[in-house]
Amino acid sequence: MKNQKIDVTKSPYFLMPILLLMWGSLAAISKLLLNNLDSYQVLFYMYGIGVAAFFIIVVFKGKFSAILSWKRSEFAFLCLCGTLSFLYDFFYLKSLERIPAVEASMLNYLFPIFIVIFAIPIHKEKLTVSKSLSIVMGFMGTLLLVTKGDLANVTFTNFTGDLFAILAAVSWGLFTNLIKKNKKDMFLSTFFITFTAFVLSVGSMLLSSEFLIPQRTDFFGVSWLSISNIVLGFFLYFRALKYSPASLIASFTFFTPFVTLVFIVILLGEKLTISDYFAALLIIFSVPIQKVGTLVGKKKSQLINKGNNI
Repeated sequence: MKNQKIDVTKSPYFLMPILLLMWGSLAAISKLLLNNLDSYQVLFYMYGIGVAAFFIIVVFKGKFSAILSWKRSEFAFLCLCGTLSFLYDFFYLKSLERIPAVEASMLNYLFPIFIVIFAIPIHKEKLTVSKSLSIVMGFMGTLLLVTKGDLANVTFTNFTGDLFAILAAVSWGLFTNLIKKNKKDMFLSTFFITFTAFVLSVGSMLLSSEFLIPQRTDFFGVSWLSISNIVLGFFLYFRALKYSPASLIASFTFFTPFVTLVFIVILLGEKLTISDYFAALLIIFSVPIQKVGTLVGKKKSQLINKGNNI
């Protein structure tokens, strides 16, 4: 009997490490780009390259006719999702302009907490003990991070920068809950969401910045951000979900903050203080605790149902 060949392009153990490297590089690469470009210019090129790539793929697949059949309400809904996607990147880059990448990235990783919070009114999900503990841990980590551990005398290193990072997490929490309600083709939806964000990036650059042709290194940087976080990242993530259990994929995403910190330390040379370590641990481990609580709850329900059937 011949051994069956394993298709590594379907394996989460091949796909997810690549995706984590892409996602993890976002903060460090963005911080480097902001040395020569402002946040408006980075957004313009990042979304512009993303729209161009998606447009070529949509034309090649001949999917434009499907978009023409969408209702006005569906266009409006995806415009709202595109606005929230834009706001996430806008606020995150604005925070990176003002505070260290370590601080901005850890505050940004509050987004799973906000996903839980917004899921309660939007999807009528219940607030369990594990979710409550997760939320408390996340906000305790935030308080430690922004005050640098001096809880007796609460002073912010940069209030505006911290607020922008938290608003980025809020925007992604809302986006994630709303996009779950989307019933249209996910690829075409992502294309339209990216197009909406690009239009907003053009408007914001015209109002608050100026058009600037980036240097070759900076162009490679924004191209990397666009391809890795918008275009190729989309394909890798959904391909991994297609061939693997969602729970397995979710477990891989827990490593993203650690990968982010590695990139920040290597590329930017930033160092973590003792309070930063504790804050990062509280924020990072608030997500697995929520996941463990969900699994325990499901296990208890299964045991109760099994007992009732005996």
